[in-house]
Amino acid sequence: MKKRIILKLKKIDRSLRRWNTTLERNKEVKRIYKSTSAVLDLKHPSINEAKKYWRKYNIRLNPKWNAFCASLNTIHSSKYIPENIFINYIMPSLNNLNLARAYADKNMFDFIMQGIKMPKTVLRCMHGKLYNTDYNLLNIGDCPKSLSDKESNCFIKPSIYSGEGKNIKKCKIRDGKIFIDDILQNINKLISLYKGDFIIQEGINQSSILSDIYPHSVNFIRSISLRYEDKIVVLPTHQLNFANNQNYAFYTVNGAVACGVDQDGNMKDFGYDHKFNKIFEHPLTRKPFRDIALPNFPDLEKIIVQGHKRLPHFNLVAWDFGLDNLNQYIMIEYNLLRPAINDHQVIDGPIFEKYLDGIMDNLHEPEYI
Repeated sequence: MKKRIILKLKKIDRSLRRWNTTLERNKEVKRIYKSTSAVLDLKHPSINEAKKYWRKYNIRLNPKWNAFCASLNTIHSSKYIPENIFINYIMPSLNNLNLARAYADKNMFDFIMQGIKMPKTVLRCMHGKLYNTDYNLLNIGDCPKSLSDKESNCFIKPSIYSGEGKNIKKCKIRDGKIFIDDILQNINKLISLYKGDFIIQEGINQSSILSDIYPHSVNFIRSISLRYEDKIVVLPTHQLNFANNQNYAFYTVNGAVACGVDQDGNMKDFGYDHKFNKIFEHPLTRKPFRDIALPNFPDLEKIIVQGHKRLPHFNLVAWDFGLDNLNQYIMIEYNLLRPAINDHQVIDGPIFEKYLDGIMDNLHEPEYI
């Protein structure tokens, strides 16, 4: 009896969460298309096909996102995935969300992804305790001794969650001390500010290919990998993300820019700003996207597959990679909880396309803690 009640309560909780997410995402898609000049064709045959497709899985479709994507890229398809469906059904089935935050802790990347090139870690704070690069526990008095006497430009950011540049700050390490905006930082205050979880990493010497487009931030390539039928595939949807307005972190609300990249590493002729207006150059530098190729692009796919093999609890992973001055790919982070799919679908069409039937046919309800 008790078990049945618990299962019933979990089912109600899941339904309420799904309903809330659907309301939020419906508002968001309405906001997005109203901020553009997009004209939605809700009578296109693909819309009826899409409604029938999702009805097979007892899922009600809001067709506005399908119509919005098609209005921009002219790719009409029944297999676009609205965000609410992606968040409510697909992600919980593909990934063990109970474990996602632990695996996505940036302080664990050096451990989980050994051998994959990443920014050098200077200092860690994990669960309120300080650690050096090699995960050796430090006390407050040991902290200056573990930091370099030489001046280095670094970034401090939350290690558990720092989506869209949240609370990422430039800092300097000098004489064993931490400075933000040339103000000496008290380590106890930093621990409190970042709620006991942060990481300090050295900056990346970025490839001129990317800094020529936008020099004020570390620009990154977003790619997505999928474990499907026990094989890891890198989806044919890549995009380059740039900050804007001289910001050094990627903030969507502050004019961020995305441009598609094809399978050979060639940037597409145009991209989109944060309001999904089509643009052919970076709005600040006026550098065109056309005729720009990313070097050694096949290497990126190999690194992603190598990394995804170390994440057996997660079948879908979104990866952010920088490109350094040696034209080598540097892993910045990966996302296991809510990888953004809107930009990818606007740029390249349905994100899963040939994999969607298999994913939906094997959909399962997760168990929540």
